[in-house]
Amino acid sequence: MTFQEFEEKLKKRIKLPLPGREAQYKMAPLGRGQTDLEKLDENKVKKAAVMALFANRDEKPNLILTLRPQYQGVHSGQISFPGGKREEKDRNFMDTALRETYEEIGISPSNISVMGKITSLYIPPSNFLVHPYLGIINDKTYNFTRQKSEVEQILQVNFNQLLSRGAIREQEISTRGFKIKVPVFPVGDKIIWGATAMMISELREMFTTEL
Repeated sequence: MTFQEFEEKLKKRIKLPLPGREAQYKMAPLGRGQTDLEKLDENKVKKAAVMALFANRDEKPNLILTLRPQYQGVHSGQISFPGGKREEKDRNFMDTALRETYEEIGISPSNISVMGKITSLYIPPSNFLVHPYLGIINDKTYNFTRQKSEVEQILQVNFNQLLSRGAIREQEISTRGFKIKVPVFPVGDKIIWGATAMMISELREMFTTEL
């Protein structure tokens, strides 16, 4: 799929009903039950927003991801979308996603076309309710500026790779002192799993099912 084909399909697909939690939970760690978002007490959860950001690289759609550094936290060393916790100065969650994207990888909000959002996702280990937005970098020539305290590495993944039949495998990982089997997206010598993989799963289904 070329970048132009991707952009045209995204514009059409985002106007239709989303695949939703059913698609997300195909990539959930084994044993994780679905969370009913309507029953969440919003006063007791932390709120965040992320940006699933796409760029035109060699006329192919590339998904921009970040590798978190090692730290004392549940998401240490994981691959994620640019994003973070909502702050009081943010007018809405889209502002949060744009601000955090600029802070973490240096892409200005003025250089991002926000196409819409996909299904919000609750992450039990960190008690975050995450609002994922979809964006496209307007300029073919773009440069990243990494926020070293938050981002170990910036990754560009050909989205076509994530749509292929062999894109998913099951792998045993160590997390929080336990070994568990999880579905993952292998990317080179790294893997995408957990909440980010769940959101990618919904994106994947938007492009692999017929309109």
